[in-house]
Amino acid sequence: MLVLAVCFLALLSGWACGLGSMSSISVAYGEDGPVFCGLSSDRSHIVTCFGADASVLYGAPPNIPFLGLTAGDGFVCGLLLDSRQPYCWGSNSYVKSGVPQPMIEGAKYSELSAGDNHLCALRAAADEIHGPNAATSLIDCWGYNMTATHVIDEAVSTISAGSVFNCGLFARNRTVFCWGDETVSGVVGLAPRDVRFQSIGAGGYHVCGVLENAQVLCWGRSLEMQQVAPASAIGDGDVNIVPMDAMVSVVGGRFHACGIRSLDHQVACWGFALRNSTSPPKGLKMYALVAGDYFTCGVPAETSLMPRCWGNSGAMALPMAVPPGICVPNACSHGYYNYENHDEVGNSKVCKPANSRLCLPCSAGCPEEWYESSPCNATADRVCQYDCSKCVTGECISFCLSQKQTKSRKLIPFQLRIFVAEIVFAIILLLSVSVIACLYARHKLRHCQCSNNESRLVKSTAYSFRKDNMRIQPDVEDLKIRRAQEFSYDELEQATGGFPEDSQVGKGSFSCVFKGILRDGTVVAVKRAIKASDMKKSSKEFHNELDLLSRLNHAHLLNLLGYCEDGSERLLVYEFMAHGSLYQHLHGKDPNLKKRLNWARRVTIAVQAARGIEYLHGYACPPVIHRDIKSSNILIDEDHNARVADFGLSILGPADSGTPLSELPAGTLGYLDPEYYRLHYLTTKSDVYSFGVVLLEILSGRKAIDMQFEEGNIVEWAVPLIKAGDIFAILDPVLSPPSDLEALKKIASVACKCVRMRGKDRPLMDKVTTALEHALALLMGSPCVEQPILPTEVVLGSSRMHKVSQMSSNHSCSENELAEGEDQRIEYRAPSWITFPSVASSQRRKSSASEADIAGRTTTDGRNIGSSIGDGLRSLEEEIGPASPQENLYLQNNF
Repeated sequence: MLVLAVCFLALLSGWACGLGSMSSISVAYGEDGPVFCGLSSDRSHIVTCFGADASVLYGAPPNIPFLGLTAGDGFVCGLLLDSRQPYCWGSNSYVKSGVPQPMIEGAKYSELSAGDNHLCALRAAADEIHGPNAATSLIDCWGYNMTATHVIDEAVSTISAGSVFNCGLFARNRTVFCWGDETVSGVVGLAPRDVRFQSIGAGGYHVCGVLENAQVLCWGRSLEMQQVAPASAIGDGDVNIVPMDAMVSVVGGRFHACGIRSLDHQVACWGFALRNSTSPPKGLKMYALVAGDYFTCGVPAETSLMPRCWGNSGAMALPMAVPPGICVPNACSHGYYNYENHDEVGNSKVCKPANSRLCLPCSAGCPEEWYESSPCNATADRVCQYDCSKCVTGECISFCLSQKQTKSRKLIPFQLRIFVAEIVFAIILLLSVSVIACLYARHKLRHCQCSNNESRLVKSTAYSFRKDNMRIQPDVEDLKIRRAQEFSYDELEQATGGFPEDSQVGKGSFSCVFKGILRDGTVVAVKRAIKASDMKKSSKEFHNELDLLSRLNHAHLLNLLGYCEDGSERLLVYEFMAHGSLYQHLHGKDPNLKKRLNWARRVTIAVQAARGIEYLHGYACPPVIHRDIKSSNILIDEDHNARVADFGLSILGPADSGTPLSELPAGTLGYLDPEYYRLHYLTTKSDVYSFGVVLLEILSGRKAIDMQFEEGNIVEWAVPLIKAGDIFAILDPVLSPPSDLEALKKIASVACKCVRMRGKDRPLMDKVTTALEHALALLMGSPCVEQPILPTEVVLGSSRMHKVSQMSSNHSCSENELAEGEDQRIEYRAPSWITFPSVASSQRRKSSASEADIAGRTTTDGRNIGSSIGDGLRSLEEEIGPASPQENLYLQNNF
């Protein structure tokens, strides 16, 4: 126990200890920090190291090939490929750099294994000369209390070193034997007898081995670390409590062990760990593992072969490619497969020796929901695929849906032929019927005389048609007047002063925005497309945005004033938004902008943006899918009203909003719908997801993706906290929380629903708008009992609230004042000319108060009107119904 206490105190002060068997990768550790070393995967077998210990990092021989590596406390040793002798480097005082001494001349070794301060090597002479049934084996050791040659009475197949002990497996019966210091670990005395192992991995004070049935067995001294160390520094676990999963291989650290599961080749770890340690990666298959003292590294089953590490050193990926094992001269045995193919000559692409192979163990069956599509053979592991008849998880369902889509695409050419044939037949049939009908009508007309009554009927019909045509004509002319104005390039160049950089107010990937002043004094924002090599694509995006904005008109969509198309120049002219974008207020360099955006303004902006998006989805025909909803595309005008902008990526959706479009992903990372990104299914629910991310930005003040934080994605960070009820943890610390958090809780709940993974589980935008209006009503309350403020008026920038407040100093409203307020509101915004105007949510929902009742209240005196309406708002707070008989006129003049 005293030795254990000393070892742990050394850890707390920066010391470390360590262990392992020979592999293509190794990790050294110590007071100078950890170092990862690995062999190159390009057949050169040259070693490359990354880490903090300069003696190991710069002591690695640059051009010497190695067969395998092992490491300990501050040193790394490798088995030379040519001479088959060990070669070490580092700063350990017990294991010197170079070839360990004393060294028997001409001795060759088949395996190395390093402990904390010693190195052992298994001589290859017995295996090569006498074979696996040789009577003896020789193991040479160097280092602290270990320098000696050990004669083993049987042939040994493999060895593995712990901190101050060593273990090996007999080749004949695969049983284990151990030797070394017994006082600390008790491994030597506790070694199981007559138990057969496939492989073993020694740790600091324990050994774990894979039995013949693939189960794991561990033994060693019980590690009661709480007796010698603070409880705050130690995690939970016991190295003797091992998982029941079948394992391919195991490795041991100081007080933990890790193994690769046979079923899915994923990593499972058990034992003690420091509290700040990172967990092994989930869902990632591994080829090989190696353990340090308090961290573990592995080679993932990916084409990059870039090692991943976890533990007290944190999660990291190393910028190097290493082979997933050691090259062997023999053919792969049963249960193993050759990792890689050979070139045209027959040489290995990873292994340098001729006819050598890199053998990896086969997976042991397929998990649930999977079936075996091809078994493990000499060149490849078994392949498992989803069984679509047994799907339970979302990943299985998504895969099967994508497979069905692929099959349907294969059927398209055949179905297309049938469809074309049907169209041709229908056209021929239609032409035939038309010709027959014309001939029949011509025959009848020849034998028909029109009466006077029939003539008068025809004249009357023609007159009626001309009359109707004259009635429709003004509407058509009005439509033409309201289309976007065409500017010349010289006008816009003069308005912006030649597009200088000091007038630039924004810049995107494809365009720059300049502030300008037209000849009539109108302040505008001129969006100038950046000249691209692909003019066709640039022109398509320009006409797409121009066409959409010319058709749409809403109080919370950015108004298009005009355009210019002159040669290669593409320019759009918009209203100038004096207060920039929501992104600049939330994430800009000026902290005062963020403080000015209090909770009431933030929620108001959220409702206004929601109304604009709801108009695109529900009232434009066909619906418009924006595809790039984000805080930088929500602009704020001089009255602090929100406008949704940037329709460059927008597309027209199907008439049925529930039908998905198959489109390649487009948008901004962090806001992009995961379902749209993975499955290319685009619906209006994709905009709902993006808007949910904006709501989280408004609540928290954090960017959608901010790598300054451990959880950089705002959705992954905020949603678990909201579901746990910890609303304070996500609120923007710049603002003081309101006294009543109910409104912000409702908004947080709406945001969680908007960012659900599956689109069909997200709400429609009209539901989102309704919930946000309710939250705004809770947040703002009713400042005037006689004349309550409607959420629709607060959100849409109506002058009603301000005008009535100024005119009614005694908090009473008369019918004349209401009528005057209506006249003033008529001048606030011109009526919408588009066929599908936006409507307030109060029109979408049925109010419990009838229109007749509301109309009846207007006949009473002004004070009774305000009082009854105030009571009505309080009683109908849940549905936010109409609160004023002037609402229809208000909506007419503000949408």
